[in-house]
Amino acid sequence: MTPEQEAVLAQIVAALPQSAPPGWLRIVSRREGTVAEGPYSGSSVDVVVVQTPDGLVQQDYRDPEDLYWTVLDLMEDLARSSSTRSVVLSLVVDRDGTSRVDLTEEAPKVLEGVRDETSSVPVHQYLERNRPEVEELAVRLGAGA
Repeated sequence: MTPEQEAVLAQIVAALPQSAPPGWLRIVSRREGTVAEGPYSGSSVDVVVVQTPDGLVQQDYRDPEDLYWTVLDLMEDLARSSSTRSVVLSLVVDRDGTSRVDLTEEAPKVLEGVRDETSSVPVHQYLERNRPEVEELAVRLGAGA
């Protein structure tokens, strides 16, 4: 990533919590983008883990509306500058301000209808698969578990 792309990504990561529900602990996202077959195409699978009075739950998540064009432009720029003309951006954003970003140059899967262990399933089953880690985060943030 260029320094400019990194700066835009940092802006996006910082803004994602704006649309998270009360009690949120972690936002998890897999974003795909490609220009391999012509104009830009993209997709995303996004969830948020929330601490409720009944415990941890996972919900669907949507970016803040004012981020739409920023995210779209960044993903298109990343795809156009990729040697494969396709990218996958995985994000994990925690309420304490920490985040993990993984950018790979690979063909889109969710965009092509593939919903399996290599694409959307780990996001859709995030809490089920990562409960101990998220419970530890909840304790660290004082949200209980």
